[in-house]
Amino acid sequence: MTTMLSGAQRRAVSRLATLGTVTVVAGVVGAASAVTIIAWPDEVADRRYSYPFGATSYVVAQLFFALQHLGLLAGLYGLTRLVWPRVGRPTRSGLVLSLLGMVGLTACEVFALSATDALVDTARANAVDNSYGAPLIAIGLGMVAAGTGLARRSMLPGGGRRLVLVMGVYVFVVMFPAVFGPLAAGRIAVGVWMLMFAALGIVLVRADRNGGLTQ
Repeated sequence: MTTMLSGAQRRAVSRLATLGTVTVVAGVVGAASAVTIIAWPDEVADRRYSYPFGATSYVVAQLFFALQHLGLLAGLYGLTRLVWPRVGRPTRSGLVLSLLGMVGLTACEVFALSATDALVDTARANAVDNSYGAPLIAIGLGMVAAGTGLARRSMLPGGGRRLVLVMGVYVFVVMFPAVFGPLAAGRIAVGVWMLMFAALGIVLVRADRNGGLTQ
């Protein structure tokens, strides 16, 4: 049975299809770009931080990633607007934390431009690497906190009930070990995470078609 919605909830639901579609596109494009990086021909030696990209390709890629992250942010925002009136403080706090983390991650993609000409293991390269840690932790913790609350209630259609929790756990179990390992392993891990965001977008689109939450 579809939940009766307040006026504020109806307005939030009316935006879900757009936000969900944007998230699906961002997730699929993110997964495709992960594969592209693995297959990209080497333009520079692997001692360059921008590897495998040369300076121009690296700048374009980083700006593209920042824009693509805004699509992921749209999905987290849509989820937050949808469930906010029906969840408790821990779930709300987790959603806010994940949103802030994604904003931080987007900023990191822009900050990474400062290492365009840097060598690996230099001060600039290490500063960029270290900057990604806090936003990823915030996203992971936020998704685990929010996902735990959402998993306890059948509010989201399909597999959405547990999806956010799975995405948060994935950050710590798979993403962190992989992104600090070989390039291919890190890209594959990120690509799978991007597909999870695409799945989140589908959940939002389905929620829009159902008229909101399912409980």
